[in-house]
Amino acid sequence: MMPMLFGSKVIKLDVLDDKEHIILSVEKNFVVPTNISSDEDSIIMIKGRDLPEFDRNTLVFVVATTKSGDRIKYNGAVSVSMDTQMNIRIMRNNDTQVLEERRRYFKLKISEKGRMLFYVRDEKTIRFDEPREINILDINVGGVFLVVEEELIPDDLVCIEVDLFSDYPLNAAARVLRVQRDPDGSILGYGCEFEGLTAAQEDYIGRYIYKVQSEIRQRKAAQEEASVNGTGNF
Repeated sequence: MMPMLFGSKVIKLDVLDDKEHIILSVEKNFVVPTNISSDEDSIIMIKGRDLPEFDRNTLVFVVATTKSGDRIKYNGAVSVSMDTQMNIRIMRNNDTQVLEERRRYFKLKISEKGRMLFYVRDEKTIRFDEPREINILDINVGGVFLVVEEELIPDDLVCIEVDLFSDYPLNAAARVLRVQRDPDGSILGYGCEFEGLTAAQEDYIGRYIYKVQSEIRQRKAAQEEASVNGTGNF
């Protein structure tokens, strides 16, 4: 059975040739069928301008990236190819691959400042004269790992605000699941699970994860190119 796309919107498609070189990369104007992870026939449709043209039944790979960070590579064959549209038939075999660590939610290591506005413990709300500064060390669509001077305990419900994008902040509730300590017993931070995220909030986090991953890949590609061209720093 094919790996499942975890109920996540596909935000990017890469089409690769038989040597796994990217020949087309799109972030809009494509349709991924809902049955792509089933054993039924499915067709991916891409529309645009000046698309590359291929002979019918040309074998390709399609990499689907979802907002939750999954990247899954499918085998396909071109069924329609024009400069304005490309249809790719997904081939049913056992070669479908997960390209990155795959879990319910993709975790991303970061360092972002934010604020804890208040928290709830045993149905009592603890508010602050000024929000407590927090540092987010990792984030995914499921939760965050945060550092804050305020001492929290498991099951505390915290309200956090983090400026992942400049247009508006993420304001969300997260429940403390664990307290992480160093060997001496000092608190390193808190693993928290988001509660009650809206679809818009999930999309906000997914867009942030995709943005950071893209920046990482671009830096890595630039470093590799510099190394090949002998322009790296030594």
